[in-house]
Amino acid sequence: MQNSTKIITQHWNDINPLKIEDYLNVGGYKALHRFVKKMSPRQAIEEIKKSGLCGRGGAGYPTGQKLEMVGVSGATEKYFICNLDESEPGTYKDRMLVDYDPHLLIEGVIIVALSVGAYKAYIYINGNYKKQKDILEIALAQAREKNFWGAGILGSEYDLEIEIFSGAGAYICGEETALINSIEGNRGEPKLRPPYPTDAGLFGKPTAVNNAETIANIPWIISQGGEKYAKIGAACSPGTKLYILGGTVKNPGVVEAPTGITIRELIYDFGGGLPEGKDFWFAQIGGASGKLVVENELDIPLTFSRDCPIPLGSGAVLVVDKSVDIHDLILSWTGFFRRESCGKCVPCREGTFRLDEIAGRLKDGKISDRDKQAVYDILWTLNNTTFCPLGKFAATAFSDAISKLKILGD
Repeated sequence: MQNSTKIITQHWNDINPLKIEDYLNVGGYKALHRFVKKMSPRQAIEEIKKSGLCGRGGAGYPTGQKLEMVGVSGATEKYFICNLDESEPGTYKDRMLVDYDPHLLIEGVIIVALSVGAYKAYIYINGNYKKQKDILEIALAQAREKNFWGAGILGSEYDLEIEIFSGAGAYICGEETALINSIEGNRGEPKLRPPYPTDAGLFGKPTAVNNAETIANIPWIISQGGEKYAKIGAACSPGTKLYILGGTVKNPGVVEAPTGITIRELIYDFGGGLPEGKDFWFAQIGGASGKLVVENELDIPLTFSRDCPIPLGSGAVLVVDKSVDIHDLILSWTGFFRRESCGKCVPCREGTFRLDEIAGRLKDGKISDRDKQAVYDILWTLNNTTFCPLGKFAATAFSDAISKLKILGD
């Protein structure tokens, strides 16, 4: 049964995203007023910690804990970055967030930036999101006119500048250190950690980086309280999540539902099930980097817990029926990661290239026994030796296709 709790999508289709008055009429920016007039930055971070909110970009790191690391830093210069890069195939939740309720995101950005003591915030947006950048520019201009950001916010001593930074649409820049490199004008590739961005991030200063969906939860938490938020969804990773239903479902699109929902509930209750005449084969959870789920795994609850056997990732759910050519799908995965490897490390640069070559021969029916053995070596290398998680992501779906779909035979 569908849960009616709505935090992020509650005003979608009810307000004009280009009119700040519509957002104000439904209670918009009241959370910012509450923060400025009644709370200290420390109290705001404590409220976020109470909520149990964790990163919605895929990693699931506790949001309050990350903000606290930057907040307690004695540095006089700090930064906050909202990650709206969203380059995962099949994932467009953050794009729709901007399309339908940009001020919700902006209000969250302001509160979080002030909470950690940042005087400059960036919204790092996918360079292909030109329409969404235009929407954000209009919304930011309207919010500045209302003194919600800039100098002396709402008559207080808080100052904040916000800048939109367009990336080049590179998948690797969804990783926070690569994103930081991009803003600094460097090649978009990950940095060695430690130091972590919370200690030495943008321009070497303490920096908090959070996904756009994560930040869109903040106004609700500040208004309603962290304890109330913590009671929604799964106890290990509370709140709601934006799920993207795609593939062979009757009702594709973005839905908001509590964490802890099962894959079956998402597909059949929210997605309406498969069209008549289509038979379920498997689902992929979390985009091209996600694991494959077969029929006997559909009742697994989706959470951000490390104990969850199916990582939730970006929240994309691709439903695949038995009429789909698995070889074409595999080629789409391998081709994507081959293109998007930044080339920084040899295992990923060469491993993704070789995996894509073998996938092509598999599609053409020309795969050899030597290829089959090489696949296992390449997948192990990608899983265990690459500089950043992109290699592991590139191996995930291919590995599951071998073990669960038997694409190489028994």
